[in-house]
Amino acid sequence: MINFAPAAPYGKASTAAEAPPVTARPLGARGPVSMAASDRLSAPMDWDWQQLRDYVLRSIAERHGPQPHYETVKITAIFKSFAARWGNQAGPIACFAFEQQDGFWLNAPVTITRFAKGNDGYFAGPISERLASV
Repeated sequence: MINFAPAAPYGKASTAAEAPPVTARPLGARGPVSMAASDRLSAPMDWDWQQLRDYVLRSIAERHGPQPHYETVKITAIFKSFAARWGNQAGPIACFAFEQQDGFWLNAPVTITRFAKGNDGYFAGPISERLASV
């Protein structure tokens, strides 16, 4: 019969201190990413790329938990580009994805890469059309 009980502490293991618990780190592994609520100070149509980034990162963390770490440069490039392409629709698109669709689009979680240019035809475009028809 196999014994699944934890091993008895012998040698160095008996005197070693227990490792501290690992805490979740916010997205943006290489540098600090602001999780400030600056996006709440203005309407989504008036958000700049930083307010859009803050809203999306906070919404992803709230709905889906810890995510793979992306470099700050990549996060910055994705959101600057998205805000430049979609203008005053960028904020409402993000709000629709997280508030109306609860962070899921086409049966997959909305992540940072959904805001990249390659996903516009599948993500931002259809949402923009849906918002325009309302």
